[in-house]
Parts: sequence; C-alpha cells; structure tokens
Amino acid sequence: MSVPARKLSEIIPVPATYDRVVQNLTLDNRTVQAGDVFLACQGQKQHGRQYLDAAIDAGAVAALIEAEHEGLEWFRDIPCILVPNLNQRAAELAASFYGFPASQLALIGVTGTNGKTSVSHFIAQCLPPPCGLLGTTGYGIYGQLDSGKHTTPDPVNLQRFFAQLQQASVKRVVMEVSSHALDQNRLAGLHFEIAIFTNLSRDHLDYHGDMQQYGLAKQRLFHWPDLAYAIINIDDDFGIKLLDKLPETVAPLSYSLTNNKADIYPQHIQAHHNGYQLQLCTPSGQGKLQTQLLGRFNLSNLLAALAALLCLKIPLSQALSALSEVQAAPGRMEAIPTNKALLVIDYAHTPDALTQALQALRPHCTGTLYCIFGCGGERDVGKRPQMGKIAEDFADRSVITNDNPRYEDPDAIIQDILSGMTNTPTILPERTQAIRQTLLQSQKGDVILLAGKGHEDYQDIKGQRLPFSDRQQVLAYLKSG
Repeated sequence: MSVPARKLSEIIPVPATYDRVVQNLTLDNRTVQAGDVFLACQGQKQHGRQYLDAAIDAGAVAALIEAEHEGLEWFRDIPCILVPNLNQRAAELAASFYGFPASQLALIGVTGTNGKTSVSHFIAQCLPPPCGLLGTTGYGIYGQLDSGKHTTPDPVNLQRFFAQLQQASVKRVVMEVSSHALDQNRLAGLHFEIAIFTNLSRDHLDYHGDMQQYGLAKQRLFHWPDLAYAIINIDDDFGIKLLDKLPETVAPLSYSLTNNKADIYPQHIQAHHNGYQLQLCTPSGQGKLQTQLLGRFNLSNLLAALAALLCLKIPLSQALSALSEVQAAPGRMEAIPTNKALLVIDYAHTPDALTQALQALRPHCTGTLYCIFGCGGERDVGKRPQMGKIAEDFADRSVITNDNPRYEDPDAIIQDILSGMTNTPTILPERTQAIRQTLLQSQKGDVILLAGKGHEDYQDIKGQRLPFSDRQQVLAYLKSG
C-alpha cells in the first residue's frame, strides 16, 4: 500500500546520524522491500535478529531489534535501534507510522473457539457496503478478500490493513479476534465498539497450556478500554462467567437457544427440509427469522449477528430480513449436492466443532453418515483421540486421512486418532484418495462430512504449502464422473 514516506525519528527517537527515510514497517524479512524498516522481535522459538542479513539484502534501511536494554548500533551500514519489549510495542509503533487508522473505524470483534468466521461473515453481509472483514478466510472489503495466514494478523500488518480500509472509505470493520492475538498484544491501540463471545471449548492448548489460560485470553476483549457492548452466548458456561464479570461501563446483551432469561432467544424453532424458522424474542420486540443454513449451531451464530445489528440501531424487521438472506461462509457447513450423496465441507477441527457438525447433519441423512477427517500436526495432541471417538460415536463410517501434518509424521498423527477408537475405520492418508473413494462408494440418501480444512486452499507438509482445496477436489471428481 502507498503511504507517505516518513523519517525513522518520527516513529522512535533516534540521533540524527541514525535517521532514515522509511517507506514501510514489516515483521517478516520475506516481505521487506527497499526503504523498509525491519522489526526483529523475539519469537516463541527464535529471534528475528537471525534474519537481519536477509532483510538488509532485500532493501531494509534500518532495523528495530528487541533487546533487554535500549541501545544503538550499526550492522552492515544500517542503523539498528535496540528496543526493550519490542513485541509489546510493535502495535503502537505501527499505529503511529500509519497515522492511527483504526481510530477512524468502528470495530466489531468476534471471539470464541467456534463460530467466529460465520458470525463475522453474517454481520458483514448485513451491513451497508463497503464493510471491512478480517479473519480466517481473509482480509479486505467484504466480497474482495485477500487470503491471510492467521486469524488475526501481526500488529504491523493489522495497522497497514486498517490504513488500506481507511483509504477505501470503509467506516466499519468486523474482525475475528484470536486468543493468540489477545495474548500477544497484537490489538494494542484498537478501539472496539462491540465484542462478541460465541463459545469456549478445547483448542490451542499447545499454546495456552490449559483451558483456564485459554479462557483468560478470551476474557481480555470484554475488558477492553471504551468497549460499548458485550454480546455473550449464555448457552456456554464460560459465557455465563464472562457476563458476571463485565465492567459496569459495558452494556451486556446475552443470547441463547435454550434460556428464556437471555436478551435474545427463540420461543419456537421449527426445522424444515431446507432450513429453520425461528420465532424470536428480543429487546426490540418479537419477530420471525427463516434461514436455509445447515446446523443448529448456525442458529446460535445468527442470534449473535442479530444482537450486533441491534446494537448498531438497525431496526429489528430490517435485521431479520437481512439475516434471512445470509449465505454460509466459505468452508463452513458448505453443502455440495452430488447425484448421490450430499457432501458438506466444514472447518471443524476441534472436538466440539466436529460433534456439532455431525449432529447437525444427522437429520439430513437417510442413509450412511460418513466423516472424513484428520488432525493438524504440531498442534494439541490431546484432542486427536477425542476426535477419533467423536467420529466413531456420531458417524456411521469414519475415514481417517491427512490434514496439515506440517513437520510431524502423518502416520503418527493417525495413530493418535486411532487410540480413541475401538473399531478400525477406513484409513486413507492421501486426502484426495479419501475424498474420491468415499464419493465413489456413497449412495443416495448418504451424507458426507469433509471436515478440518474448510476454506483452506493448501496443505501444509514439511514447511511447504502445497495447493489443495477440499472444494476443488470434490468439484474435480464430480466433473470427471
């Protein structure tokens, strides 16, 4: 993106001899361009300083280096400024460099283990364009998303992204807020108008260590400075705790599928062959919502989105009309009819998400319910046997395959999954083969859940992101047959 060149001294105090004209900031040496400043932070496994040579080769004119004490030094003729706690300060430095763009944007933050992407997409679809969207499926103006590597970008790219949206005359942004981003201070300097909590279940314990620390990270969003509204799912035990601990300055709005003490809840839910009809009670009165989305959990996601629209003073009738038209987010209970089975692609990669997806599809199945899934490498090992048991309990036939093994041995991951199962499932490590063989043997009335990767267009194997899309694999098979 194009921003006016600035002096290094405008970002951080430096003597005149160290000053340089700066084009951009970056935390990733692979994205450095001529005139950039490279921020070398201490990571979980390594220090960014080891990539300083590569950054200079790419054109970096200066570097900020995380260190224990302040200091100045030269390396290969570029000034290096030593900055204590650079990881924690990166967000504020980037915000200053890009002109504090987030201060001109109204932000809605969505956090929770499952449902973040769907809720974000539902809200963005209902708001007047242009609406900014940031999350697992990409970053940008809704309908024109660029793919992203993380749910919430690093603090420098986040500020650059907001500056791009500001230049495009965007006024409102819906963003997924990950526990990692909250824990790593990536969101420093942002001002959220609305925070939404969907649910909390096992995930990311490889990072947080236990559920208590995972929950505490999520909780930070609801104690954000100047937060106006907190929208909370009280069907979730942690949601009830969040609601009890909200600051007095934050206006709460609870939602539930089962609890009539919530601010928003359905008096009646009627399932149809092509969706649901809900009779809703809200602080703005009663109304009907019809949807063709699959899965009862998507009803909960719709209630979260409705709560956000009401907080934005959108009339109830208008909000319900808009929500009745929303489409599933890419790779979220995305149905692809075939001439035999119904195949559904879903990002379910946690025990809770897999359970809910299979339970949601059971009413649509008059034949065999298949579950094709694997588990990601270098992530929480403990959930693998749990997911194996869930597939065995809720599907008729399980097909175990590769997900994103990363640097782990794929066979070892599969063995971890099998340790939670009492019966031997079909094992087809090659994901393409697993998809094709299951489609080949399926019959009319069957339902196939293809779980784990959702919208992803790659497979992460030994450090390489190889092109791979579940959706494209299914469509290619259908076209060939």
